[in-house]
Amino acid sequence: MTKPLNASRTLVIGASGFVGGYLVRDLEAAGHKVSQASFPDFNLLDKQSVDQLLEKEQPDFIVNLAAISSVGASWKAPIDAVEVNIRGTLHLLDAIQKFCPSAKTLLIGSAEEYAHKDSPLKETDPLEASNPYGITKIAQENFAELYRKKYGMNIICTRSFNHTGVGQSTAFVLPSFVKQVADIDKTGKDGKIFVGNLTAFRDFSDVRDVVKVYRFLLENDNEFNVYNVGSGKAHKVGDLLSFIISLSQVKIEVIQDPEKMRPVDLPYLCADNSRIAKFWPGTDIHDTIRVMFDYFRAN
Repeated sequence: MTKPLNASRTLVIGASGFVGGYLVRDLEAAGHKVSQASFPDFNLLDKQSVDQLLEKEQPDFIVNLAAISSVGASWKAPIDAVEVNIRGTLHLLDAIQKFCPSAKTLLIGSAEEYAHKDSPLKETDPLEASNPYGITKIAQENFAELYRKKYGMNIICTRSFNHTGVGQSTAFVLPSFVKQVADIDKTGKDGKIFVGNLTAFRDFSDVRDVVKVYRFLLENDNEFNVYNVGSGKAHKVGDLLSFIISLSQVKIEVIQDPEKMRPVDLPYLCADNSRIAKFWPGTDIHDTIRVMFDYFRAN
């Protein structure tokens, strides 16, 4: 590292989003001087604004969290996903190359990039996204590699698996389940919960664990250009729903809603997290769910 953390400038783009708030707090607690940029005040699709920001901030570290980050949203608006996740990323990479080429950049990708596999996925496994979101993240990685080779830029890409916690949108599966159950529980009466696919297995992590890994990837030398970020444990979605329902004192009927089903849904996604294992805090996802349930129950 070229300077101590308390002298380093870290720019977080997309800082007002779910993960952004956790990351900013973690970075600041570790001594980073953090600058934040978020939509709508800052828009990755406005190239002039991106250039002006990078020229002004001259950061040592950059994390890009700005994205159309929901698979469901990418199916509903694939053009928007392409614009933000690919064109927006290109605007950022171009500005970094022009104004702060020595900055270390962390680009957040997704497990949705991978081809299907019934065992934990390694970074060396084939990529074959089955939805627009995953396709845009593969393109992001390809451009990152191009800028590494052409300009010698220091760009690290993650393939992040599902992560959750207090503050995540109920457009995502676990907060959707937890909020529905907590709302029913508050009434003290029996109720119904509407769900999508319950047969899929997913690697769910606590968002606080994930942002710690992001910080460690920034602060340390990297042996690789791509890192899985996940717990290494797959949970059946239906089993987690059963656990959430068990936190309630009332009877809850589960109803499958066709509107919540994806056109294509991988049956199994789990990380081989050996590249980041030494950094992994290891919070149990059931503990995370309890915290979320108490939050929704109290608010």
